[in-house]
Amino acid sequence: MGKTTYDTLQEYSDDFFNFLKTEPRFYDKDYERVLVHRKFYQFIDELLDTINITIPEIWKVDPSEQQIIQMIYGEVVYFSERFKMAQTVPGFDESYLSQFDENFRKDIDEIVHSRINLEIDEEILSLFTTIAAYLVMKNIYMGETGVVISGYGDIEIFPVLKSYSVEGIFNGVLKYKGEHDVKIDAVKTRATVVPFAQQEMVHSFMTGIDPDLKKEVVALIEKITLVYPSAINEHVFPLEPQQTDVLRQFGKAILKQFTDSIDGMISQQYSGPVIDTVASFPKEELAAMAEALVNLTSIKRKMSFQTETVGGPIDVAVISKGDGFIWIKRKHYFKPELNHSYFETYMER
Repeated sequence: MGKTTYDTLQEYSDDFFNFLKTEPRFYDKDYERVLVHRKFYQFIDELLDTINITIPEIWKVDPSEQQIIQMIYGEVVYFSERFKMAQTVPGFDESYLSQFDENFRKDIDEIVHSRINLEIDEEILSLFTTIAAYLVMKNIYMGETGVVISGYGDIEIFPVLKSYSVEGIFNGVLKYKGEHDVKIDAVKTRATVVPFAQQEMVHSFMTGIDPDLKKEVVALIEKITLVYPSAINEHVFPLEPQQTDVLRQFGKAILKQFTDSIDGMISQQYSGPVIDTVASFPKEELAAMAEALVNLTSIKRKMSFQTETVGGPIDVAVISKGDGFIWIKRKHYFKPELNHSYFETYMER
């Protein structure tokens, strides 16, 4: 950007995405084909996994080939209708369907035949192609990359953070969407902690409970409230339909009261005090806290045998209005003392 500056961070974000949209080096038709294949492979594999799980629940004996084809047909009809109703990405319209069919129909047919060892008719193949086109042109994201832009515009006193999901360039159109839009101020939002990628340990630290555990507890309470009327009807005394409805509504009220109480406790006893503390931290303490949260995630992944996507030396930087971008810790993939030319070139910029 050279010496170009903007009043707000939003303008920096807009400039960045305009650069991605207009720079011809970033659009590659061969890589577009790779992206289309990747998205459709993920979709069809998830679809077939669901069907394989469903089959034993419907049939006690192995279904016939025709019955499996009927299941596949029902699923592709459902998803084609569902995706059709999704929001269209700016830059696409319905005319893209015929263009996609012309460019990618053969590829989609080959992927389907590689995954489904049955005689699939033309109608199902056509629906699969339509679904693949919708995966590109609709607001449906699979395998996207996260981009975070944070800092200050010239006239902004407090920091701003914006994050985006970017999937790629299709037919010359950059497909991306906004995720987070955080603005710090002096009254309502004095501080915040925004995790990205593997977020569970940060959420646990902030809320006092693992998000997956909270979800399971709420689901269990909901299941109990749904089963309770049936249990009374079967084991205690018969219920009138109106009484069953009253009990179900009562169960929903209990569930809402439970979730509201949990959320209120989390805000009052956990996340609220942490945010208040973060708001008063000096810059060096903020950097130490950020590094500690990343380390927590790394340790959890190691101890739970999950995929270790977080770990190793951690880069830490602080962005402030007065000092700009400052590295607190930074690793190099080479020895600085052996690469003086790199730093000379870097300083010349």
